[in-house]
Amino acid sequence: MHELGIAQEMLRVALDYAAKNNAQKITQFNIEMSAAADESEDSLRFHFENLTRGTLADGARVEITRVPMTAKCLACGNEFALADGAAACPQCASPRVRPLLHDEFRLASIDVE
Repeated sequence: MHELGIAQEMLRVALDYAAKNNAQKITQFNIEMSAAADESEDSLRFHFENLTRGTLADGARVEITRVPMTAKCLACGNEFALADGAAACPQCASPRVRPLLHDEFRLASIDVE
């Protein structure tokens, strides 16, 4: 059910932006979703479809791009994308790495007319 709240907040932000910029229509939501997120892309799209009915975003496409998790090496300070199964820093090979907590979802941009 987290997807509903995520979609509601992203839609609110997009509609506010569109209103402030005199947009006539929102045609696409461009969303970045962390590889760490366990929410369903299909469920997020479903909620957008229902929430946007009758708004400036009615019929807008929802494009979701999966982005890798990032980590920081506690030995050398290097920040890097965590690859599947990687447990060491690619710069110094230290296993002392900490995932960086970022938003699991980010409304990267919207397309408007």
